[in-house]
Order: sequence, then C-alpha cells, then structure tokens
Amino acid sequence: MGDNVTYDSALVKGTIARTDKYSGMPHLDELTHHLIAVSIASLKFDSPEVVMAALIHDYFKPVFDIRVEKRTQWYHFITDRDVYNQLLTEFSDSLDISKVASISQWHHKNNSNEISHVENSELISAIEIGVPFDVPTNRSYTVAYNLKIPGKYRMFLLALIKDQFTRILSEKYSERLQEVLGVKGIRYEYRPIGDNGSSKIEEVGEQILREDWKITFDNDTLVIPLPSKFHTGPFYFEYYEGADIVIDFDKKAKVIRGIKIPLGKASSTVYLVGSREAYLVYVDAGFEPLHLQEIIEELLDYLRSSLSEKKRKAAFTGIELDKVVNSLTGHFSSDRACLFCGEPGEPITDRDSTKSILKNKFTDTWSFLSYEKAICPACKLGFEIEENFRSRGLIQYLVHEAIIEETKLLASVPIFKQQTFVKSISSKIWLELISDIYYSLHKEQDKMNKKNTWLAKFYLDPAVIVYPYALRIIPQISLVSSRYPQKKFVLQSGLHSNVVFPGNEKDMTPEEFARLRKFYSSNLDLGMYLLKKIRSVYSPTFGIPKVDTQKGGGSRARKGKG
Repeated sequence: MGDNVTYDSALVKGTIARTDKYSGMPHLDELTHHLIAVSIASLKFDSPEVVMAALIHDYFKPVFDIRVEKRTQWYHFITDRDVYNQLLTEFSDSLDISKVASISQWHHKNNSNEISHVENSELISAIEIGVPFDVPTNRSYTVAYNLKIPGKYRMFLLALIKDQFTRILSEKYSERLQEVLGVKGIRYEYRPIGDNGSSKIEEVGEQILREDWKITFDNDTLVIPLPSKFHTGPFYFEYYEGADIVIDFDKKAKVIRGIKIPLGKASSTVYLVGSREAYLVYVDAGFEPLHLQEIIEELLDYLRSSLSEKKRKAAFTGIELDKVVNSLTGHFSSDRACLFCGEPGEPITDRDSTKSILKNKFTDTWSFLSYEKAICPACKLGFEIEENFRSRGLIQYLVHEAIIEETKLLASVPIFKQQTFVKSISSKIWLELISDIYYSLHKEQDKMNKKNTWLAKFYLDPAVIVYPYALRIIPQISLVSSRYPQKKFVLQSGLHSNVVFPGNEKDMTPEEFARLRKFYSSNLDLGMYLLKKIRSVYSPTFGIPKVDTQKGGGSRARKGKG
C-alpha cells in the first residue's frame, strides 16, 4: 500500500523532529510542532533572544546534512553569523542577533543552555510509558490537573472543558508571544532548496544569503522560511490564536497547501487513565496557572452565548462552581452516592430546576437502584447542559492519537533506517493533532461533489509525510455525546471509544477502516462511491461529507444503492 503515498495525497508534509540521544530511534513528532513546543516552554525565560533561538534552533534539519565522523551526526546548526544576520534582518534593532545565534548554535553542547534545558525535560525527551509523570504532576515545563471522570456526564464535561481549555490557552500563548517577541502567531513555510539537492548546510547557508531569505512579518504573524531537501513544493504550518484547525486547499492543484493549528491544541493533551481518571496537561509558558473554576466559568459563559435569550437567563443559575471543581478533583465529601457515577453526591432539592426530570423520568440505570436519589455537582452540571441543549442536540468528542498503520521510508538517510518510533508528551500531542486535522476535513464537505473526486483520497487513505517517512494513519476519537434532538443525548449515545466514525447504525472501527482502505487502494476510481456507502451502511453522526454520485458518476457508482 505504501507505494501510493505521494506528496499530493498527504494530509500534511513535514519533517521528522529528532532522534532519541540514547537509543537513536526517531521521536514521532513533526519538526515545526517540536519547535513550537520548545519555544512555548522557553517563554518562561522572558527573553526574546531565547524564544527566537528556540523557534529556529533546528532550522537546518530539513536539509538532512548527515555526517559520519566519530559517530553519525545530523548537522542542523550553522556557524556563519552572516546567515543569522540575513535571516533576522527585520530584528536588527530589537534583538541581540549574536546572542540568538549563540543559543541556537550551542543548544546541544552546553547543558546550561536554555533550549538544552527544555529539550531534556519530560515534555520533549521523556520516553512515554503510560502516564509520563508521577503525582504531583507539575514538572519544569508542564502543568497538569488530575480529574475524576467515571460516568458519562463526567466524560462529557471533560470534553467540554478540554475545548474551552484550548481556547483559553490559544489566547494565553498568543499574549505571551506578543509580550516577549511582539507577535501573536508563527508560520513555518517549507521551501524546496532547488534542483542541486545540496546536503551541506553551509551550501544552503550560501543560498540563503544569495537569495536574500528573511524571517518576516505578516501582520501579527512571524513567517519563518525553512529550507527543505525533500519537499517538492511549498507547504506551511501556522500556529495561531484561534479555536479551530483550518485546512488550506488548493482546488486547482488538488493538494493541501498548509494547515493552521490553534496554539492551544498544539500545546495541550488529555491522558485517560483507566475508566475513572484523566490528566489535563498543558505546556507551561510562564503565565499564572489556570484555575479549573475559571475555565468552567468561561465554558458556561460560552455555552450561554449560544442559547436563546429566554434560556440564557435561567441557565446554570443553581450551579455552585466550587462544588463542581471539588467533585471533579475528588475533594467533595458526602455519605450519599451519585446516581450517575457513584461518586459522593447531594440530595436533589426543591431548588433544582431539573428536579422533576431527575426524580420522575428515566435517567440512567442507577435510578432504578437508588431510593433516595442524589447527584454529584459534576454530573448535575453535565445533566443541566444536556437539558439546555435538548432541542438541538450536541456533538462532543475527544480526539485520540492517530494509529500508524504503515510506515515507509521515502529516501535513504543513514540515521533513519529504523521504522520504530519513540514518543514523548509532545509526540502524543502531535499524533492527536493528526486525528484532529483528519476530522477537520468534514468542514470542507461543500467541496465534495462529482467535480472534486480527488478529495476522497484524504478521507479513505489518510497519510502524512514527515520526511524521510510516509505514514499511513488511522484517526481515532471517543464520542461522548451525539446529536439526538429531544433525547438524552449524553446518556443515549453511550460512550463511543476509540472509533474512526461513530455511527447511528454501527461504529466504524480501526480494523474496518483498514480493510476499506485496502480495497480503495486497488480501486481509486470508486472513492466517491465508497464515501456514499459509508454513509449508507454506518450512518456516521459526523466526519464524512455528504456526497452526490447520482449524476455524472462512474457506472459502478450509479449502480450503488447506498
């Protein structure tokens, strides 16, 4: 199957970030995401020179200058200060360019170097085995919250909190970048270095000087050109202050030109530990710690804004946020058990706006087992959110790490002979981003018609390139609430865990997706037909576009009933 992965068919086109200094195995992370992770963490030093150095410390890695000396090394920093002066011309009045160059050049040689300190932390270098931290969970460059999440309402709240969390983080990271460096976002642009295919960074440095390459500004975004040996066309990753992943399609060329990724999504993750606990983790950028109560308060404001004026006034008025936080963190005490999750709960009182539903209608199996009903503050909030959105339903999910189904080396590079990877916290975030990018494709469903059959390849055979590797991936999510208007859409849906497409008829599992992909790889002309069959057979609740193959499609497509 790997022979079919091409530059044009890949969802993203990047570069492998690094190798593990002990095992020599590659870390499964993309270079620009690695640079962002290190630079966000380096904001703690409050130094514009350190942050700029972090943003470009692996600048020449895409050149793949591999040299065999005493040992095989991947050269990726240059000693010619003229190159740094050229790249940073726009900063000649605001930065000590000599200091930027020194920090960047010696980040592997000096253990007291700020970048070296970040790269040797648990965020970048710790090999992940289960949960990569002990309680207490806060370390040098990560902050974490431990939450108790048994039961459907708590998982529902976790997904909502994670979304609000990333929105807040995007704003916070953008503010910190502006405070320290004067920009709100970062765009990395991979640029081919020409037909000479040079493998020496000194020669690429000469090319940068000759062609007047510069790190520039596009409004409040810093634009960093990256020289690439293997890219056959331009491709960009932009990390910005926003809430949604945005895919930049070139309809004429039939390729993806770039991806915009919210800073909050690029720097946070959720670890699920069994069925009862979760860790909400983010990269520490030096701002005041985020308080869970403030996050939930902003979440409720966000939810209220989408309700009618009548509902908005009454929504969540009986919710005591301090109790919700204590309930989620395991610090709420009671001798009664919540009828939804079994955690400590409170009796349902006459003041509760949902009293009649909780007491007299079917809610969950626990209601048959409890005579004097009680509900914990966390489930009470989840229940009330569900009630407020009953009229239209609500889809909420958590993305999981994409599965690497197949790995292929696209080029012969001495230190990349292995096709086994190691992972860190940053790697986990990147694999979740890959799933998230895939599920962002459905926003382009208006482009899915008989004239744009080429889009089917991104849905049916998703692949990413991180040179020198091509990776066939399978995305995964857990769906915690489905769109069931007028029904208990959290309780109704159950928990669709680690599936590709949650469906009304049946969930599509990773194994089923792999079989479908294999068939598609041998029948590329049936892409639109297969998308329609997925909709017919599985009736996915989201993630697959509506397609029209009835007019002008291929003969086999016209015969399909689905």
